[in-house]
Amino acid sequence: MLKKVSYSIVIALFIFFIIGIFLPRQVHVERQIEIQRPAATVFTVVNSYRTFPLWSPWADRDPGARYEFSGPVAGVGAKMSWSGDPRLVGTGWQEIIESKPYSLVRMHLDFEQQAQASSYLQIDGSVGISRVTWGFDTDLLEGQSWFAGLLARYFGLFFDKWIGTGYEAGLARLKALVESMPAADFADLEVEIVQVESADILYVRNTADGDFGNLGSSLAAAYREIAAFMAVNEIEMAAQPMAITRLRGQQGYEVDAAIPVFPEAVEPGARVLLGKSPAGRALRVIHRGPYDHMALQYEKVAAWMAARGLAEGPVSWEQYISDPGETPAEALITHIYFLLEDDQ
Repeated sequence: MLKKVSYSIVIALFIFFIIGIFLPRQVHVERQIEIQRPAATVFTVVNSYRTFPLWSPWADRDPGARYEFSGPVAGVGAKMSWSGDPRLVGTGWQEIIESKPYSLVRMHLDFEQQAQASSYLQIDGSVGISRVTWGFDTDLLEGQSWFAGLLARYFGLFFDKWIGTGYEAGLARLKALVESMPAADFADLEVEIVQVESADILYVRNTADGDFGNLGSSLAAAYREIAAFMAVNEIEMAAQPMAITRLRGQQGYEVDAAIPVFPEAVEPGARVLLGKSPAGRALRVIHRGPYDHMALQYEKVAAWMAARGLAEGPVSWEQYISDPGETPAEALITHIYFLLEDDQ
């Protein structure tokens, strides 16, 4: 009887080893989802780890996990390390190793030196819609002993369920996050982050409650008033005119028609005031074309900032580089600035 049991165990082990040897050493898992937003928005979100905890399928699994970020904010070299409960998320790091706007982000993953893998997010976009594929690949035998590799081949049979379930949850969270953002496609937006220095300005303040219908004529009248004040006081213009918008909470906006000037010992007028232009870290967009086409630029900027997790500060302004009296509307150049929050 004992001999039969021994034979059975030997046969079972032989079958176990033989089957294991022929099981695949490569594992591939992928899931897809359709997101009702342009490819540029989806790509920008997944091309940085700063927003990853907002859509990661494992973020809620271990709320106490710690995340650290290094390298550039986005693109190749961006790196995220995590450390949490070994039973939930464990410890490891991942780094972006390939980034192709607006179609592919590929990452290398290291799970506390126990295993390594690669992951990718492929984005196939059409007009306002993106099909996102999240894929995972690993070599089960890499860095493993012969027996550990054999066991890994068996564990590999369950990867599609284990990882695929997480990827499905993550893609659903990604969809919810991205579809909460503005829908404008900012793929062609020209954006710079610049450090702006303050300048002396003469300005006339206008208030608005959200209805900007009459603001254009009010600003034009204000610029004429400032120009007349400058002529009387022999003050020279130092740079192109500006329109500075300041948020007043629930009460609306203040919009200053402003002209940068060389500092002069001059008393301000009843309406023409002397002050300083905004200063600090700001986002700058170059708009080319008529002023009445700038609304779309603002929509694109809102989408661009949301995708990067940036918050707009309480001040924005336009600087009119071209003289509208001498430049055709389609050739006008305007610089649009948004002051960024200090902690970003």
